[in-house]
Amino acid sequence: MQISEPAEYIILGLLKERPMHGYELFQLIEGGTLGEIVHLEMSQMYAFLKKLERLAFIAPDVEIQNMRPPRKIFHLTDEGHAAFQTWLMRPVEKPRDIRILFLIKLYFIQRFQPQRMISLVEAQIHACQHFLDHLEARAKHNTTCEAETFLEHVVLSSRIHQTRSLLLWMDELQNDLVKALPT
Repeated sequence: MQISEPAEYIILGLLKERPMHGYELFQLIEGGTLGEIVHLEMSQMYAFLKKLERLAFIAPDVEIQNMRPPRKIFHLTDEGHAAFQTWLMRPVEKPRDIRILFLIKLYFIQRFQPQRMISLVEAQIHACQHFLDHLEARAKHNTTCEAETFLEHVVLSSRIHQTRSLLLWMDELQNDLVKALPT
């Protein structure tokens, strides 16, 4: 078992800042920028917390409350911190993951290591360019227009255009970061 959902990385990132209980985490996600990136139901939050606890990435401390049941306050473990840091600095592999995973990475890198934002964007540009080169090489070899391969051509063409658009957006992002960050 491993982390498979973007919200699980969000939980690790928020717990990197400070220990919190599940409802507090949920409110932070839903009430801010992260809620614009990932939609999360309360039931999912508790399932993700249980999973991250089983993975030993987070651990609970039980807080006794007077008239209410005890609640778990979660904190990041050393293993969770290491997993989050490794994930944070690695570009996403597929352009389709930029819309969610890359934006989550930008959110947290801005909070924890703003001086590394440009290097993350540069690494992501390189990864997307490599992916685009692969797609364009496939397109050069796929020149037939038979009915069966036509849809393959359409899908490949769509992926090429989407990746080019992402690269344009990331170039703009990189330029904006260079202007905005102190040198």
